[in-house]
Amino acid sequence: MKIVFNSSPLIFLARLDLLTQFIESEDKFYLPQVVKEEINAKNDEASAYIDNLIANNQLMVKGVKLVSLANRLNDRLGQGESEAIALGIELQTDYIILDDFAARKQAIRLGLNVKG
Repeated sequence: MKIVFNSSPLIFLARLDLLTQFIESEDKFYLPQVVKEEINAKNDEASAYIDNLIANNQLMVKGVKLVSLANRLNDRLGQGESEAIALGIELQTDYIILDDFAARKQAIRLGLNVKG
């Protein structure tokens, strides 16, 4: 399965020591570049752990190609949520992990399977 994460769920799972359970599966995990930047801005243990997962290719960072969609979504959502949704559509992801209610609503409207 392909799964796209937004920053908050990744950070919370890392802080609760639950992220490893996800990453150890055979699924493919993705996040947009802007989400990586949001995580790096935290500069804490959780962000260092996530950076390590990225360095080991357990989490894959992707640039968003559906920029126009991300920009339209960004009128109502944060940049991280907007790009995560756009990446989910691009990759035809099985799941997108979002915690923001408005972002979840938009993702469902666009046909994504939302968890979080």
